[in-house]
Amino acid sequence: MKRTAIALVVSCLVLLGACGGTSDGGDNGDGGSADVDTSRVLRYVTSGGVISFDPHKTVSSSDFILLNYVYDRLVHTNTEGEPVPGLAESWEYSDDLTQLTLHLRTGLTFGDGTAFDADAVKANLERATEPDSIAAAQLATISGVEVVDDETVRIDMSQPGAEMLLTLSDLAGMMVNPSAFATQDKAAGLATQPDGIGRFTLGEVQPGSSYQFVAVDDYWDPDALPVAGIDVSVITDPQTALNTLSSGQSDCALVSPGMIDPAGQIPDAEVKSRSVLTQTILFFNQGKGALADPLVRQAINHAIDRDAVLQAAQEGHGEASEGLFPADFFVPNDETAHLLSYDPDKAEELLAEANADDVSFTALTLTIPQFVTTAEVVKDQLAKVGITMEIKALPPADLSMTFLKGEGDAVITGWTGRPDPSMLFTSYFAADAVQNVSHVSPDGFEQALAAANAIDDRAERGTALDAVQATVLEAGAVAPLTFNEVGTVCTSEVVGYEPPVIGISEFRGVGLVG
Repeated sequence: MKRTAIALVVSCLVLLGACGGTSDGGDNGDGGSADVDTSRVLRYVTSGGVISFDPHKTVSSSDFILLNYVYDRLVHTNTEGEPVPGLAESWEYSDDLTQLTLHLRTGLTFGDGTAFDADAVKANLERATEPDSIAAAQLATISGVEVVDDETVRIDMSQPGAEMLLTLSDLAGMMVNPSAFATQDKAAGLATQPDGIGRFTLGEVQPGSSYQFVAVDDYWDPDALPVAGIDVSVITDPQTALNTLSSGQSDCALVSPGMIDPAGQIPDAEVKSRSVLTQTILFFNQGKGALADPLVRQAINHAIDRDAVLQAAQEGHGEASEGLFPADFFVPNDETAHLLSYDPDKAEELLAEANADDVSFTALTLTIPQFVTTAEVVKDQLAKVGITMEIKALPPADLSMTFLKGEGDAVITGWTGRPDPSMLFTSYFAADAVQNVSHVSPDGFEQALAAANAIDDRAERGTALDAVQATVLEAGAVAPLTFNEVGTVCTSEVVGYEPPVIGISEFRGVGLVG
């Protein structure tokens, strides 16, 4: 067996929603200092709310951002996206990567006293593999979940699964109280009332506007919980969000790329940002009109000047896409950069080859200024090669559901960073994935992904994953646009915060002094 020895490490989090950890490392440690006032509530402003508090049945992966407050996962991640203990204290793979054994944290119960044990994990993983689960495509290789004993679970896979460990650090690994989904009526209630093991319980809610999270008593990792709660406000206008900080109405606020410089001017506050895996994309419904032709989609990729988009929408903060991963990530873009090169002549040649004279489509986007500007720039660029793109902007609470219902031909939105590249691929390009509105996969996609997930070595696997993204971009299944430099601005009273590479903020171990 390939044993993974794990030291308990704390993961101190950031801004959009997906890093975790335990209590002995990972951030600067200030959150555990004696000066922290554990009676204080952290007030945080972000740009989106929750579609559903059911981690398995939601249709939006960005729900992770707030769900991580109320649901711990089997595996957490540190600020560099590496796995660290969560509800599983340690784990090991079999030599052939077809079995993953989890050793669970003991002595934990759900709110009603139901034990957290191997049976609870088995019930959750089986529910997460049901066809209507957002995680089903990511867990499709699971052939069985075996209870070894009360504290041990073995996951059997039909093929090697190097990606499975980090997959369990996302929605798939969130543990719901099995009694809460024992019947269909009870399960329906999870959409508005979460029931899990986490740092907080859900208090007062104004859906899409504000969410109150109240700290639980006797949390298993006290260093990760130096606050009495987190009050989250949803504000889509970035300047208004910053104003809440300067006026004393908030302690931390999400900072979009275009607002990093203004945020740095707020007195007695500090911005911490980094280029992250979160990206802006133009995602196609391949069953709609001219977008059904891969030559048209390829033409769109060559008609877009991504550097111009970066400057106009993000003030240059971030990176123009050369693939589905940023330049310094372990997955290279060697096989894909040429597929995204700005080449209007090539775009016109492809349109001519497709006999596409009057291409027009409607792109949905967010009402958030960064995305509206991105859409307007892309619209102007496509017009130069004879493509008409209409824009329809929707609030964050409506966008995902509207697109998944088949409205709009494409969407310009943000894809949050995922702990493992395989999760991005399966979420949007596996034919049966909930978020794959087209329900088609590129030729060779499944075989290439399976080959990559059979590789344990990180560098070798990165090269294999580059071949996976080549199948996606050769089909023109998506037009990656930019990666975001994302951050959080916090007052000087906030301690223990560091931005994670995934680009999602948990504020685990973050506190307030004074």
